[in-house]
Amino acid sequence: IFSFMLPLSSFREDPSRVYLNVRLERAMTISELMSKYLLNEYDCNDEQFRKINNLTSKTASLSKNKIYNLPIWIYDYNGKSIRSSIGNSDLDLAKKIQSYNVDLQKKGVRTQSYQQNKYIYVPYHFFNCLDKRKKNTLEDEPVFVEGSEKVRGVATRTYAIFGRKYQDVPLLDKKLRGRIFYVEGGHGGPDPGAMTKLNGRSLCEDEYAYDVSLRVARELITHGATVYIINRDLNDGIRDGDYLLCDSDERTYPDLKVPAAHKPRLTQRSDAINAVYEKYLKLGIKDQRLIVIHVDSRGKSEQTDTFLYYQSGNEASKKIARRMQQTLEDRYARYRNYKGTLSTRDLHMLRECKPTTVYVELGNLRNDFDRKRIMIKNNRQTIALWLAEGFMK
Repeated sequence: IFSFMLPLSSFREDPSRVYLNVRLERAMTISELMSKYLLNEYDCNDEQFRKINNLTSKTASLSKNKIYNLPIWIYDYNGKSIRSSIGNSDLDLAKKIQSYNVDLQKKGVRTQSYQQNKYIYVPYHFFNCLDKRKKNTLEDEPVFVEGSEKVRGVATRTYAIFGRKYQDVPLLDKKLRGRIFYVEGGHGGPDPGAMTKLNGRSLCEDEYAYDVSLRVARELITHGATVYIINRDLNDGIRDGDYLLCDSDERTYPDLKVPAAHKPRLTQRSDAINAVYEKYLKLGIKDQRLIVIHVDSRGKSEQTDTFLYYQSGNEASKKIARRMQQTLEDRYARYRNYKGTLSTRDLHMLRECKPTTVYVELGNLRNDFDRKRIMIKNNRQTIALWLAEGFMK
């Protein structure tokens, strides 16, 4: 879509940095362009983009073959370090910049690393508005995205967290409008969870749990829900492959580094959920639901169906879990008998999280039969739809 040109002008107050500019090979919206460069979570990037390109309208469409400046500064890399290259000694900032450049390369936006082509990309918002995330991100009430209000006659919103293929989410109806849901894929960061190998390749629990979590979240959003994704990987999105690459760059909502230790990691997530829960509770919203998704690890010969846990002493949790189990039974009946279990268990995310919570184990990662449910994309999508169906009733 994009062809790159070296910046020609656009010098700021610091003459050592210039704006990255691009020539578009097709017409697009500002939102699409910001999403491509991982700039879409901050309003100030949109504002700066319009300013440096002399665009007066918030809904201005971008023209094919025209060159646009992006709110990304380019610094020459001196071959030593990011900090010395940009003249800033902040180590945390340097790590963010490094991660940003790596993420752009993973997305294919950068064809070479900054060490190879000697250019460092630094987003405008790193210096100007890290504390001012957009209000129309996934965690807040959805809004229509400029230039893409209709897809085949259906209203749609764009959420970059789902990845390029799935980021445009249709609004099929508004039956969940005003309702709050939390979706949490287990493990992540330095903890991959259960692991096994197949054909010489590693399979990590957190990657498959996260993929199903995104699919559940997306389904809820199609019905107008407000959804918080707690464990998040902004450069993964929903993936269609059988082998999902293991990585460790997940973050905890809103943008927290995942602790290595088990208890602090879980506490970080429950605290994040409970803080948002209390905010909505003050607004009078009591029906808030959390689904926690994991993949179990047992002996290779032990086949299990998707099974569920509910919160001890919470009748609402038990009722929702039973409804989810009944949905699975009904849907599986078309193919075979469903034998998944339902029980309670003393787990941190069930015990410490304030929303009504259901904890799901998708199957046994080490069992050949269960792995088909987890690895094949259509199976992951199907189980996500079934879980969402029972969870949101």
